[in-house]
Amino acid sequence: MALPDVPITVIPKHYEGDLTDFTDDFVQARLDEVVDKIESRWGATVQRRLDSGALKTRTYQAIVVRVAARLFRNPEGYESESEGQYDYRLRATVASGTLWFTDDDEADLTGIKPGTTRIPGTVGLTPRWGF
Repeated sequence: MALPDVPITVIPKHYEGDLTDFTDDFVQARLDEVVDKIESRWGATVQRRLDSGALKTRTYQAIVVRVAARLFRNPEGYESESEGQYDYRLRATVASGTLWFTDDDEADLTGIKPGTTRIPGTVGLTPRWGF
C-alpha cells in the first residue's frame, strides 16, 4: 500500500514562504519525491502509524512540506553571507537539490529516535522465596 500523496494545496498550512519562483509542477514533484523517499525508507512503519492514528495526517503532511521546503527556502544553497567586503559560502548538498531528513523528521515519522534500537533486551529472573 502506498503512502498518501500530499497535494500542493496543503503548502500554505505548513510553509510561510513565497513559491512564485517555482512552477506548481516543480513544487508538486518535490512533494511527491519526499513521499517516495519516506515510502522507500520507512513505508510500512509510517503506514502503520498513520493507520493507528499514532501519526496524524496533518503531521505527516507537515513533515513532507517541511522537507521539501528546505529546497524552496534556499535554492542557491547559501551557508553564510557577509556584508563588509562581501563574502558568501555555499553548501553543495543544498544547492544540488538534495532532499534530506533531520533526526526529528525521522523520529516524527517512525516514532523511533535515530540511533536507538528497538531490539528486545534480556530480563533477569530470580526464584521467588517464601514458598
